[in-house]
Amino acid sequence: MINRILIFCIFPIFVYSQSFGISDKSIITYYGYHFTKNWDGYSKDIDGTIFYNSNDRTVNSCSLKVNLSTFDSGNSNRDSNMLTTLEVFSYPFVEFVSNDISVKGENAFIKGRLTLHGVSIEKNIQAQISLSDGFIASGSFDVLLSDFGIERPSLLFQKIKDEIRIEFVIVGK
Repeated sequence: MINRILIFCIFPIFVYSQSFGISDKSIITYYGYHFTKNWDGYSKDIDGTIFYNSNDRTVNSCSLKVNLSTFDSGNSNRDSNMLTTLEVFSYPFVEFVSNDISVKGENAFIKGRLTLHGVSIEKNIQAQISLSDGFIASGSFDVLLSDFGIERPSLLFQKIKDEIRIEFVIVGK
């Protein structure tokens, strides 16, 4: 009897919920700024899962994780300095875990916890989503290095800007 009750309680989760891993077509790009030069770096090595309800086509939750050593700015010296600044031997990953997602049309409003350099902050992110052919979410947001206790590096006696722009395209597989 208990087995039948469990089956009836769990069965709708399997029928209506679907999870996606992260495709290698996904990309996260960061943009840094200094008065002498602006730059960007990217990673396509993203781990995570997206859960959505296929019955009403709403996203339920997501979690993403990127190894910081996989970011490439096209300049190995800059990348090496970034890894030192971010203390990647102690804090190798940047992670985002949602705690609330609401979808209105093609827009997702995501609240979650962003963890970098051993510090977690609550972050609100807006994304444009498409569920018509799998799962695709894209958007951007800004972070302040100071919010994570990261000492900004200097070039020509001027520190880089505190603000870093993050753009993402997450494709489910």
